[in-house]
Amino acid sequence: MTYGAEIWGPPLIAAAGSVIGGMGKKETKMQKTQRKLIDELLGSLSGQGRFSDLYNPSPEAFQRSFVEPAQSRFQNQIAPQIQQQFIASGQQRGTGLEDQLTRAGVDLNSMLNQQYYQFQQDALNRKQGTIGSILGAGAGAPPQQSALQNFGSGLAGYTSTPDFAKQFQSMFAKPEATATTAPSTQVGVLKRKGYE
Repeated sequence: MTYGAEIWGPPLIAAAGSVIGGMGKKETKMQKTQRKLIDELLGSLSGQGRFSDLYNPSPEAFQRSFVEPAQSRFQNQIAPQIQQQFIASGQQRGTGLEDQLTRAGVDLNSMLNQQYYQFQQDALNRKQGTIGSILGAGAGAPPQQSALQNFGSGLAGYTSTPDFAKQFQSMFAKPEATATTAPSTQVGVLKRKGYE
């Protein structure tokens, strides 16, 4: 006759060990850092936060980074080179020089417009990449286990072994009655030789 202990005992004890082992989970330092960074990135996507300049292109930043250096190079290098070529060929007083300088200026504006478009596209790509990374991010580093969790895991592992199941069954099994008994011997009685 079975009492169900051999069937339900080990799984119930293993489940209890898992419950005890799962108590007290807390956020790790790495998970906390990840969460804070994600919060900052999400705030920056809307234009507020310390990373907002990565995602929201500023016309002033483009002016400082691209337009001003390109115009300075044009005025200090390209225009003087064009003038030198016309002076060397003796055509410094004509519409050819003005036409050539005008075309170079138009080319410069066209190049700056393309760079501004690329500047905006790069910011949009960074925004999309960040959103994709945030959505694809896992839970971070696994949580650290406390001593109680380690004890619970060990207990759950031990209680799920076949040896424990046998021990658990034997605790609830009825003792078997035996028909044979061991011969009784008297303790403390010495047999002497010659006298029986």
